[in-house]
Amino acid sequence: MKILERRSILPFALAVAVGAVAEPAPPYPRSDLLAGISFDRQTLQRSAEGSDIWSCAWAGDGHLYAAWGDGGGFGGTDQKGRVSLGVARIIGAPPHWKGINVWGGWKAVSRQKPTEGKATMIAADGGLYLYVSEQGAWNRCRLWKSRNGGRTWTNCGWIFPKSHKAFAFPGLVQFGRDNHLSPEGYVYGLSDNGLRRVHDDRLYLFRVKAGRIEDLAAYQYFAGTEQAPRWSGNIDEMKPVFFNPAGISWGSTCVYDPAVGRFLLAATTHEEQGDWGLFESRHLWGPWRTVAYAEDFPAWTYSPAEKKRPAYLHTFPAKWMGSDGKTLWCVFDRGDHFNLVQCALVLKPGR
Repeated sequence: MKILERRSILPFALAVAVGAVAEPAPPYPRSDLLAGISFDRQTLQRSAEGSDIWSCAWAGDGHLYAAWGDGGGFGGTDQKGRVSLGVARIIGAPPHWKGINVWGGWKAVSRQKPTEGKATMIAADGGLYLYVSEQGAWNRCRLWKSRNGGRTWTNCGWIFPKSHKAFAFPGLVQFGRDNHLSPEGYVYGLSDNGLRRVHDDRLYLFRVKAGRIEDLAAYQYFAGTEQAPRWSGNIDEMKPVFFNPAGISWGSTCVYDPAVGRFLLAATTHEEQGDWGLFESRHLWGPWRTVAYAEDFPAWTYSPAEKKRPAYLHTFPAKWMGSDGKTLWCVFDRGDHFNLVQCALVLKPGR
């Protein structure tokens, strides 16, 4: 694969002085482990025309599952089989895979009527869980669970009520198959603290034991520092784990890469133009380092040129990570499609 040539980014003050328009510098220093990430456009596959978001989780049954919004899913279109929220099972591995609509969408397996909203997904404790943000309000979410591969779902009620604001659309940290790599069996989630489309410039972190994921009282919030991690059951004590003065849009994703020993966080900076960054850290609370940012990425992975909307939720499914931890596949929804492309982390010389 050809390594992308990184374009220089002028310091913001200098850009203003010369009358140029430039993206501010990355919020964190460049990684001392990873020199960047490359994308092989020749491997790009597109499916599920008309469906967006595509939050992914690797379940205990060995399959990858994905939750989409506003479309018919695999085999559907923006009109054919359209649902507000659907769940698909993805069998196989790229480039040879197949998507099957399980709950909602065109020719879905389940006969149960799907709910409305937009969701992020986690597989843990032998089940699938959806954090479903309330359609049209986007400031609270319900928890739904399935214990049979998504064929039937149970509404567990409001898990983050309106008063919380944070975690209405959490980026759930992916720890391998069925969350098995998570320390002490916790499920983790990241979120800004603003209502949808009124964004914060920080990310916050929760954790909860997988066996108590339905109990809001069991949730803990990061309340410490990089040097002294601390957890509190009081959401008012939460402290940010990530900061970007340029802003953070909704839809952050995070996956643990065991071979590299790093968390990979994908965070959108400007929703309107789609700019995003990829960051790495040994710990979810930092310190974070920049792998790639803004113009480091090819425009076809994010720009709003197609359908006048940017890409949301850049996801690196744990199931499709190479054994070396460097070969990845990226899922993103530019142009209201399930887009899948092979990419590679570039290690710095000597690492």
